[in-house]
Amino acid sequence: MKLSQNFLIDKFFVSKFSSYVKNDIKPVVEVGCGKGNISKVINPDLCIEIDDKFIKYLRAYNLIIADARFLPIKRGQIVSSLPYSITEDFFLEVSKLDQVISLVLILQKDFIDKILNYATYISFLLNYIFDIKTHEVIPPSAFTPSPKVYSIIVTFMRKRAYNAKVDEYLKCVSRFRNKKLKNVGEYCGFISNSEKRVREFKPCQVIELLNLMGLNYV
Repeated sequence: MKLSQNFLIDKFFVSKFSSYVKNDIKPVVEVGCGKGNISKVINPDLCIEIDDKFIKYLRAYNLIIADARFLPIKRGQIVSSLPYSITEDFFLEVSKLDQVISLVLILQKDFIDKILNYATYISFLLNYIFDIKTHEVIPPSAFTPSPKVYSIIVTFMRKRAYNAKVDEYLKCVSRFRNKKLKNVGEYCGFISNSEKRVREFKPCQVIELLNLMGLNYV
């Protein structure tokens, strides 16, 4: 796997990012610690890093060499300047970890814009499980090497447990964005009278979408 490594070095944004970490949610698990620029400020209980060339920088932070797409943790708070190439795989993994309550992340701004505004499977799933709040936008110059895109600090607080049935339905309906919900039911196994097309639902309207699919228990 090719590693896409861009490290936050701007002290102002390191400080802003660190300010969103909640001291009362333990353990604090940092993913992708790199040279420890953020680790030095937040002092994580556990550090997960895939690249063993950074071991010498991270010995003080209970380092585990592992892939963030297959997290060796079950609970707590995740803090990360996440490699953009694994963002979606990471979220599909962490969404299922019900005892991971809080996430403080640096994400590609284009990705979070889609999560908040476009009717896609991952957008619906994340808005179903988490309260999502955006914070400071970070310019490429704040990283080394500089990425080609803008980034943004985002916090996620879990509001619901993962539900495999809901996940299955969201994945199915998202394949038929241009169809009316009443017609999608025959493909996805539910009955609906709604004339709205799947693409007309904002991700934050995921509960309305599920209720119109007859999943009123959510």
